[in-house]
Amino acid sequence: MADNFDFSALAKSWQQQITPTEDAPTSADLAQASQRQREQKLLMYAEWLGALVMAAAACWLVLAMPDAQGYLAAAFLALGALGTLYVSWHIHRPILAYDNWSSSGLLQFRHRACQLSLRYYRYTQLSCAALLVFTAALWLLDWWQLAATSTTLLLFYSLIVSPLCLFGMYRLQQKIRQKSAELVHLNRLADDFS
Repeated sequence: MADNFDFSALAKSWQQQITPTEDAPTSADLAQASQRQREQKLLMYAEWLGALVMAAAACWLVLAMPDAQGYLAAAFLALGALGTLYVSWHIHRPILAYDNWSSSGLLQFRHRACQLSLRYYRYTQLSCAALLVFTAALWLLDWWQLAATSTTLLLFYSLIVSPLCLFGMYRLQQKIRQKSAELVHLNRLADDFS
C-alpha cells in the first residue's frame, strides 16, 4: 500500500467540514431524567418524615424509659435521624437542583446520579451496620445487667433484624458492584463526549 496521502488537502478538507450543532433534547430524552427527579423528591420527603419520626421516638424513649436501654435506643434513633437528614441533603439535593438539559448535560446528570446512588448505597450499608451494633449493645446491656432487656426484644433484633440487615448489606454490595460498572461505562462516555 502506497504512502502517498496529501496531508495538506486532508487537513483542509477536515477543517471545512460542517460541525453539527448540539440540538436541544426532545421531550422523550428528558422523560427519564424528569422521572428520576420526581422519584428523588418523593424519596427525600419520605426520608425527612422518617427522620422526624425517629427524632420524636427518641424524645419519647428518653421520657418513657429513663434507663440505660432507653437512653441507648434514643441515642441510636437520634443519630439515625441526623444521619438521614445529612444523607438526604447531600444525596438528593444535587439531583433535584440539576438543570442542564443539553445532550451533554443529560450525560452529566446520569453520571452524577450514578455517583450519588453509589454513595447512597454505602450510607444505607452503614445504617445496617449501625443496627447490628445496636443489637450487640442490647446483648451487652443484658449480659452486664445494666438494664432489664426483654427477651422478646433481644430475640427480635437477633433473629429478625440482624439477619435482614446482613442480607440487605449483601444485596447493597451487589448493587454497588453494578453501579460501579455503570459508572465506568459513563466515565468512558463522558470522556468520548468531551
